[in-house]
Amino acid sequence: MKRNGKGSGRKETGKVHADQETQEIKKLWESMPEEARDELMRLAEETDSEDDFVRAVFVGDCPRCSSADTGMPDGPDGEEDLTVGVCGACGYIWCLECERELDAGAPCGHWAICESCDELEDESGICSTSPDECEVIQTWLSQKRS
Repeated sequence: MKRNGKGSGRKETGKVHADQETQEIKKLWESMPEEARDELMRLAEETDSEDDFVRAVFVGDCPRCSSADTGMPDGPDGEEDLTVGVCGACGYIWCLECERELDAGAPCGHWAICESCDELEDESGICSTSPDECEVIQTWLSQKRS
């Protein structure tokens, strides 16, 4: 709908947002090591669909049986849980962040560690240290393995 001969601005705002996203993605791509860019390009060429590409990048093969029949299960809200991997071949369920085996529907124990972390960024609520680099989580994992 137009008012006083002017558009609503939604279309222009959407284009500006899309342009900003494109620039951010371009910066991210350029900041990645060449090996990482090469691996992503290889996966893009080898996968048959967008879903297969996402599975290959974010989930990977099953750590238990090496099957490629993996994905992310739906969470309680009906959306895919981006932190959990599930194998369609053997039923194995694991945390995609720390690779620990999970029981169906149970949260990963490292999430409680993250929630109490002093390094959480105030704005995002996300810790800047990945689980594989976090000494507290790695200690917790080594205790669980022994």
